[in-house]
Amino acid sequence: MKTALITGSTEGIGKQIGIDLLNKDYFVYFNGHTQESTKQLEQELNDLNYANNSNIICTDLSLLEKNLELANYLKAQDIYLDVLVLNLGITDRALFGAICYDSWKKVMDTNLNFPFFLVQSLASHIKENGRVVFISSISGCTTDSTSIVYGVSKGAIHVLVPYLSKEFADKKITVNAVACGYIDTNWHQNKSKDQIKRIEQKHLANRLGTVQEVSKAVMAIIDNDFINASVLKIDGGFLV
Repeated sequence: MKTALITGSTEGIGKQIGIDLLNKDYFVYFNGHTQESTKQLEQELNDLNYANNSNIICTDLSLLEKNLELANYLKAQDIYLDVLVLNLGITDRALFGAICYDSWKKVMDTNLNFPFFLVQSLASHIKENGRVVFISSISGCTTDSTSIVYGVSKGAIHVLVPYLSKEFADKKITVNAVACGYIDTNWHQNKSKDQIKRIEQKHLANRLGTVQEVSKAVMAIIDNDFINASVLKIDGGFLV
């Protein structure tokens, strides 16, 4: 049985990727940082009869030490991964002139720095022909986002991907990113209907994307040895 770890996966895109991998007969390690979110996912997986093929690790990966602890736990259990999906991300929407260093650093750490160190720590425990996938954002490709630090962190991931691809080339491990347009998740739950409508109209699809559409792209990357060092846009024709 193949094995996957997905960070930030108790809801939204990460959860959908995990469920789709379960449907492909993977053993999946999910991750959330609150007892409430992990218990809710546990119930969902039980209802889907996937309790025996999954494990939910409750830890806050916005902290460096928790990333290193997670890596050490997997290595101590002699767990080798076929798929590693770096999905956890946060934002800060402070406008230029009001951005504070602590908020900037937290977003950069959570979205870029700590995922890098998690990958580095797990490098010896990613199997040959494995897959590393970063869930990124169209905000790393364009300046449309009002969150400067979020866009910069995602743009940096797009530069990181080919560097890591070279590092893992000898083991035939591919490293890619998926740059999502605006996806219909709880990320946008506090936006007004007018805001959502304006966002929808920025896509040629004239709607938000779905978590299923993002997950299908991730499955395509996992199933294809020749997709490597790439940033795949799943954005509904955003700002074309």
